[in-house]
Amino acid sequence: MKKILLLLFIALALNSCDTGDSDSDAPVHYELLPIEYCEMPYRFTAGTSYEFEMLYKMPTSCYTYAGVYFEGEGSTKTIAIQTRVSEKNNCQPVTYNTANGPGPDLESAKFNFTAGASGTVYTFKMWTGKDENGQDTYYDYVVPVR
Repeated sequence: MKKILLLLFIALALNSCDTGDSDSDAPVHYELLPIEYCEMPYRFTAGTSYEFEMLYKMPTSCYTYAGVYFEGEGSTKTIAIQTRVSEKNNCQPVTYNTANGPGPDLESAKFNFTAGASGTVYTFKMWTGKDENGQDTYYDYVVPVR
């Protein structure tokens, strides 16, 4: 979690300059958003590249996509959606139709990953938010390489 906070602090510091956007007068901050859905294979083939699509929800119109947070320690990878939040007063809630499960109306982000050597087992920790005690929660995908 300390690394996530450090990354967010650095991103904020680097992006605090005027970008020329129409909303440049409004203060901004960065937030991670939970991943609603990501489909992963049951196994990887060594040396093969894979593209993964993740689905997520933007809470209000003041959120904009800022990239995929991807942190790796060995074979464990932590993944979340990074957003830039404009602190304006006219933010509108974003609604999604998810009555039939994750669908095409959710926001989408992609990342690429190349599998390492055969015998490696990767754990992808998809950040799903925080629990009632403020602790980070994850959905873990464990994928072996053959």
